[in-house]
Amino acid sequence: MRHSFVVAGLIGWLAATTSAAGPASLPGRWIDDRGRELQSFGSDEATAVVVTMAYGSCRRVCSSALRTMQQLQREADRRHRSLQFVVVGLDPQQDTPEDWALYRRDQGLQRSNWHFLTGNTHDTQRLAARLNLRYWRYGEHILHDYRIVLVASDGRVLRHLDRPDQDPSALLDP
Repeated sequence: MRHSFVVAGLIGWLAATTSAAGPASLPGRWIDDRGRELQSFGSDEATAVVVTMAYGSCRRVCSSALRTMQQLQREADRRHRSLQFVVVGLDPQQDTPEDWALYRRDQGLQRSNWHFLTGNTHDTQRLAARLNLRYWRYGEHILHDYRIVLVASDGRVLRHLDRPDQDPSALLDP
């Protein structure tokens, strides 16, 4: 699988919110946990993207969302469904590509369909608004909503989860 495809649905979705960006460009600058910059994608893949935003130092909401995404991975595997999983850092200064690489390793999230991204503050705010995910600083920490979104490869939002007590498999149901 080409790495540039990885976040096609997310990129298309973001591009739809900007006037200058076309469906093959990624507005802003995003670096993955391997230090690679993402700017474009190939549109030939029909894989949906499960996306959330997280704060690497968060021990409650983020860990719940990531556990839910791991449940979704298991359910997708059971259904023989291909998905991409994207976690975008809420704090570009703290959620660096290097930090995400360590997090990925420590959590055993080594599959190639998992991606951890870091952007600048402006692009992070724009994505959070597009996801309808509120976040704010509280002292040295970031507090935020629980939100996991399923985005089609063409950028359409298919479904979302807003609470950790929702059945994650509902995100995958037609």
